[in-house]
Amino acid sequence: MALLVSDAINAAVDFDQQLDTLEVALQVDLTESERQIETLEKQQNQLSQLQLARFHTLSSIKHLYLGEFEQALFTLDKALLFKPDNELMTQISMYKITANIGQNNYQQAFQLLEESLARIDSYDDSKIKVNAYIRLMNVYMELDAFEEMLTTATEILSLNKGENKKNECYAKLYLPVANLKLENFELSASQFKEAELYCNKHNFPLIVAMAIKGQSHVLFETGQYQASLSGYLDSLERYQAFKFHIEIHDSHAYLSEVYFHLGDYDQALTYAKLVEQLPNEPMNLKGKKRTFHVQSMIASKQGKFKEAYQYQVQAHAIGVQLLDEKKVKENAYQMVKFDSAEKTRELNKLVQDHEMIAKQRSILNNEKSASFMFSTVLAGTVALLALLLYTAWNQRNQFRKQAQVDSLTGLFNRGAGIDKAENEFIKTLASGGTFSVVVIDLDWFKKINDSFGHATGDWALKKVADTINEYKRSTDIACRLGGEEFAIFMPNTDKMLANEVAENVCQAFANINTRYSGHQFTITASIGVSDKAEEDLSLDPIINRADTALYQAKSHGRNRVVCL
Repeated sequence: MALLVSDAINAAVDFDQQLDTLEVALQVDLTESERQIETLEKQQNQLSQLQLARFHTLSSIKHLYLGEFEQALFTLDKALLFKPDNELMTQISMYKITANIGQNNYQQAFQLLEESLARIDSYDDSKIKVNAYIRLMNVYMELDAFEEMLTTATEILSLNKGENKKNECYAKLYLPVANLKLENFELSASQFKEAELYCNKHNFPLIVAMAIKGQSHVLFETGQYQASLSGYLDSLERYQAFKFHIEIHDSHAYLSEVYFHLGDYDQALTYAKLVEQLPNEPMNLKGKKRTFHVQSMIASKQGKFKEAYQYQVQAHAIGVQLLDEKKVKENAYQMVKFDSAEKTRELNKLVQDHEMIAKQRSILNNEKSASFMFSTVLAGTVALLALLLYTAWNQRNQFRKQAQVDSLTGLFNRGAGIDKAENEFIKTLASGGTFSVVVIDLDWFKKINDSFGHATGDWALKKVADTINEYKRSTDIACRLGGEEFAIFMPNTDKMLANEVAENVCQAFANINTRYSGHQFTITASIGVSDKAEEDLSLDPIINRADTALYQAKSHGRNRVVCL
């Protein structure tokens, strides 16, 4: 009887409605959304697979607001374990792109972007397309692709036609953001105001804050500092209600420079110091560069030239780093575009070659008397085409080779590693052999970056990669999945042997002598291991089981191997 009552209570709970409410709360009140997440976490065992996928996806948004990109990726990976539908899969991909960009993993971000664009183009439902395009615009903004952003925002407004108020609100915001970046200031100002009024009317307070800040940005960029001040202060207060750390820190940086231009050096320094004390993470660099520059100018005006020089050196160093990251971003973006364009070009070339050969055969049949000349021309043409194709093919292979390797560790990157592993898995499947997957995630890696800087973090990642190379066999495929996560794909290897290799690697990590980095700390990892089951027809289920094992290793205290 008690069981029947329990089932009746569970049936009465509308979890889809709770998830809808959480999605709204994430746009309106972060504190309330955190409370709802805690409530749903306690009820996870009652959620369906799709509801669990959606819950973890929505939970990741909170981490993105707080700049916790590593945790966001971890949560999104959990969402993938519950077989999301196409629409939710697109959302997960877009959020993963944002998180990867936040961690400067541009190659992974662009690969996800290319996959997402292909998925979006296959949709027939305009509503699903609009939802996907909304998330795509945020990605374009992160990539400084403002022309694409402008085109996409216009397309959304055309497809949506005011039906979905939230999507209409987002599109009305992104449109002036793109125009601002393209220096269409007058148009941008009016569009930001329109977005503010529309989103306020339909109760989207976070987007209202962004629209107000956008209007201040226009005034700032046109030198109207006094007029911009109230908007920055207003939007800052609104962001603080959401605990939206990224925007709070960015607002502090802009307020520092506004107060400098207004001659209020005390207030300028107050906001500058708030930004200066932030960790040297990618999301904070632009703000820190701005505030170092402000502090340099203030010190110079106060006759503290040595101090001014030191701040200028720091600003310059961050500027160089940002420029390097921009080049890496642009190169990765161009590589994806090159590969896509190259495929189209090769297809067009094949069509053109086929047409040319058909015409040449017609000439040969109709003008036998000129056969020798025709043969000479044909041979020359074929030789020239072969040379051109070889040059293009060689250039493409060089780009592709560069795109396959993670520049920091020398291991295969995620895309190349999984592609090669899939090929080996197919061979193993055909021969009836075994196949194992080892997934590795470094423990508390963010603390290493925060405590000792990214240079030390990079040193640790290289040592980890060296250790993996030392223990893997020549037939194994090692890759960096992203951030501090690695994988070893082991063809013709059973779970027992894979577990032994994983244990050796885990112990070797703990034995790495870190004093050569200039700091003393310990490197440990949580490792998940799984192998091929009879019903497995691809790598995905093995990777998913290895990920589940990894999560168990994390939850049981870290620095251990779990085998499923």
